[in-house]
Amino acid sequence: MKFIVIEGLDGSGKSTASKLLTERIANFGYPCYRTFEPTNGIIGTLIRSFLKGEEERPTNAAMALLFAADRMEHIHNEISPILMDNYVVCDRYYYSNMAYQSYDSEGLELVLQYNKEAMKLCKPDITFFIDVTPDECMRRIEKRGEDKSIYENRLELELRYTQFMAAIERMKETDNIIKVGSNTMSPEDVVNQMWDYIKPGAAT
Repeated sequence: MKFIVIEGLDGSGKSTASKLLTERIANFGYPCYRTFEPTNGIIGTLIRSFLKGEEERPTNAAMALLFAADRMEHIHNEISPILMDNYVVCDRYYYSNMAYQSYDSEGLELVLQYNKEAMKLCKPDITFFIDVTPDECMRRIEKRGEDKSIYENRLELELRYTQFMAAIERMKETDNIIKVGSNTMSPEDVVNQMWDYIKPGAAT
């Protein structure tokens, strides 16, 4: 399993888990590269300005298209070339697009259509969803005391959790997606759970 994606709400511990998992894989003797979305490319940088509230946010459909476009650039310029010789751990991928840019089943299907080409070109071997509740994520976000993105409030987190669950249900027959973690698990324990699925000889 060379292409590994980690998904979850803001505040769920994705970034920490992706760093720790990358280190675990590398320490086991496999070259491993960590990446993330939105990227630091031209489109990803524009998206980040919208998320920070620095620019007026476009329509939800336009945001969904921007994320899909950033993903295509990510695949062509970074993920696909690196996967030839390395493992890749990616912090967010198309599940985040489906969860954060949709409000109902119709919107989810629309975002899914935007990502059909990305799914065809570079589908993850396994996706982990860190299952931390919106309340706990909000508590962690408040505790860190940093500037919040437009999605880092309780109502948005609750909606995005619902949409993540809808996306997982929608894709369960075609994707290898595993829920891990909890409100109380340490990052190390979450990564231990992930490792059980991807370590050499693991059955998935």
